[in-house]
Amino acid sequence: RIMTVHKAKGLEFPVVVLVDMTANAARDASRWTDPERGLCVMTLAGCSPPELLEHAQEEKQRDIEEAARVLYVAATRARDLLVISAVGDQRYDDRWLSALNPAIFPVSDQSFAPATNHPAGCPEFGLDNCIRPNGVLRPKGSVTPGEHQPETGDHRVVWWDPSLLGLGKQEDVGSRLNKLIAADEEGKRSEAGIHSHGDWQQARRQVREAAGMPTLRVVTATEHAIATAATESTAQSRQPMPEVSVESVGIDFSRPHGKRFGTLVHAVLSLVDLDADAAGVKSVAGLQGRLLGATQEDIDAATETVTRALTHPLLRRAAGAARASGCRRETPIAIKLEDGVLVEGIVDLAFVDAGSSAWTVVDFKTDFEIGGRLDEYRNQVALYASAVSQATGLDARGILLRL
Repeated sequence: RIMTVHKAKGLEFPVVVLVDMTANAARDASRWTDPERGLCVMTLAGCSPPELLEHAQEEKQRDIEEAARVLYVAATRARDLLVISAVGDQRYDDRWLSALNPAIFPVSDQSFAPATNHPAGCPEFGLDNCIRPNGVLRPKGSVTPGEHQPETGDHRVVWWDPSLLGLGKQEDVGSRLNKLIAADEEGKRSEAGIHSHGDWQQARRQVREAAGMPTLRVVTATEHAIATAATESTAQSRQPMPEVSVESVGIDFSRPHGKRFGTLVHAVLSLVDLDADAAGVKSVAGLQGRLLGATQEDIDAATETVTRALTHPLLRRAAGAARASGCRRETPIAIKLEDGVLVEGIVDLAFVDAGSSAWTVVDFKTDFEIGGRLDEYRNQVALYASAVSQATGLDARGILLRL
């Protein structure tokens, strides 16, 4: 298969042939950029600006370095055999394959003396690496076909005798087909090939089926809670969950509501000092509001909602736990259920009261009406509390706090 080096990146082949040995490693600079100054100059109508001429050598060196990186990618695509096109009479130092010269050329005084002219797996070679007109002699330093020790590395390199390649021969498809048929008159090889291909297809199908089976199914706590609430019988995916109660802060039903407002309130509660006064809450709400693109009405309402929430006994307890380093906010959790499903989520608030050995896990909700989703919300908080309990080894209870 013929492809560019860039397309071959990340792939591997038993045999790779590197061709186009006369391609230059670097071209004459036609463009130069200066990102710091926001400047780009290039050749136009055959004329180069002074800045480009000044940095031409710099650009050429950059091309040479890039050519070396590309060559490394190309050479490392081969799993078993790497074939490199080269001329044994002369070393090119400015071509894209030139960086491999020390790894393929023997030292000059050993170029006429291969270790053997009949390497394993090869025919017996002649004495010339090129096909020359009659009477033209090999130049000094020309590499004799055979197995050589290169200048660099402990590997061995076989230089081929091109006179053995039988170049220019073309065989029509009909002749090849007749030869194949004649060589397999009883059809044994073709039948074996059909069975071999069928076995390969079946193995490939099995591998694809096995690879398509997830080793772990991951869902969010919200997704799992919705599915659980909507299912009449969920014994196969449910396990004992902590109790969940519902508490409420006085709700102002004239305030804004909706997803954006809820996101803003959650953001403020995740960052504000739990002992903050109204001014402290306002400062945090103003910043988070700007980040979320909230209106001033949303920011003012969020400030009032969070300020009122911080006076609730539950958050006063959380503030006391925070002072004793027993409080966590916006904490990622994960729990693996009995059916193997991994549930992930973010806990709004979890704390341990001083002198207590149990966690209180709180989830904030800003919905005006939660009656139709109460089971869903309870399931979600129960999952959070269960995850905290499993992770810490302590009991946990969940609370749904309406703001």
